[in-house]
Amino acid sequence: MKSFQSIGVAGLGLLGGSIALAAKRKGLAENICGYTRTPETLKKAKNLGVIDFSFQDFSDLVMNSDFVILAAPISVNVELAKSIAKIKPMLLFTDVGSTKDLIVQTVEKSFMQGHRFCGSHPMAGSEKRGIENSNPHLFEGKTVVITPANNSESSVIETIEEFWRNTGASVTRMQSRQHDEICAYTSHFPHLVAFLLVDILSERINSPSVKTCIGAGFRDTTRIAASDEEIWTEIFVSNRENILQAISKFRKDLDNVTELLQKQDFDALKSWIEKIKKIRNEL
Repeated sequence: MKSFQSIGVAGLGLLGGSIALAAKRKGLAENICGYTRTPETLKKAKNLGVIDFSFQDFSDLVMNSDFVILAAPISVNVELAKSIAKIKPMLLFTDVGSTKDLIVQTVEKSFMQGHRFCGSHPMAGSEKRGIENSNPHLFEGKTVVITPANNSESSVIETIEEFWRNTGASVTRMQSRQHDEICAYTSHFPHLVAFLLVDILSERINSPSVKTCIGAGFRDTTRIAASDEEIWTEIFVSNRENILQAISKFRKDLDNVTELLQKQDFDALKSWIEKIKKIRNEL
């Protein structure tokens, strides 16, 4: 049974394309509409069968959809949410940005007469990018964190949760500020560290002997350093306060390890590694 007449996806990268394909595969709408400012991407999305109708004007997408998913970069999603408030304020919509508090606050301020919004963050993704890497199975077995605004209606929250369940995901609710604080440690700061690890090696990367010594450990640890630069710049800036706190904590822990190394304290280092190993195994 179709849940919607028309689902609109704004932003046709890996995540937006995967949402469109998942909705198509599960038969969640009569048709899928897509919006992006790049004509080439719209054409590619149509040719790949990701979307049924394409729009280069966001207002056209809004007027032709009864449920819109904002899958553009965070700052763009914020501006698109403001546009919805002017074009079609009672449209059902969500966003899939990796930080939630900014857009939740934006919606609370922009929709003076109420809204039908609830934030979403699928804990799924890839270091790959582009509509051509879209995957209809991306959300199966994954968790989507639902972040309502203070004045989100319960029926809106439940409808958006049901949409994600229909893609194969499970859902959990969380306040947007709590989400951003936790994700700074579980996702955003780890990406920053991966970028730094590659940066540290960059001056020696052209040495044949260095390349010989790059094994699975380095590749596994830095896989996410191949992630999209625009997306991650936006994430770092929008969640900077929480990431800065994580950096401060990391610096203190790094100082402690530095001291153990300077003292050549074998037993303390071993105990520290054993403690971390136990925590990692529990995860």
